[in-house]
Amino acid sequence: MSRFWPLTLLLAYIMLLMAYAAPAQMPPKHDRSGEAVAVVLNDSSDSMTIEYHSNNEWLQLKLDPGKDGTVTGDRVRVATMRPDKAIISVDMPVEAGKKYRLAWNSSAAMWDLRETQ
Repeated sequence: MSRFWPLTLLLAYIMLLMAYAAPAQMPPKHDRSGEAVAVVLNDSSDSMTIEYHSNNEWLQLKLDPGKDGTVTGDRVRVATMRPDKAIISVDMPVEAGKKYRLAWNSSAAMWDLRETQ
């Protein structure tokens, strides 16, 4: 057995601690054209389409279950059809460089967008 094994073990332990303490990868704040970018995760079991406000227009983005997508601009809009067939559209602000989770809020009976880590 090598006489350096305690040093190797200590070095491996330090590297493991450094990897554990490293901050999570953050989404970029801007895309290549300089537009503000946020990430939205579809935290439901169904595909859904959201809209985001970019360059003075609303654009659509389809999100598969458990998948995320990047949105540019400053707002996200999600439509919900209530049991009485009324359509409720929720318009929510988003900030560049942040991650958001889109999930069903059963108490409010509508989609909810929350910032995540």
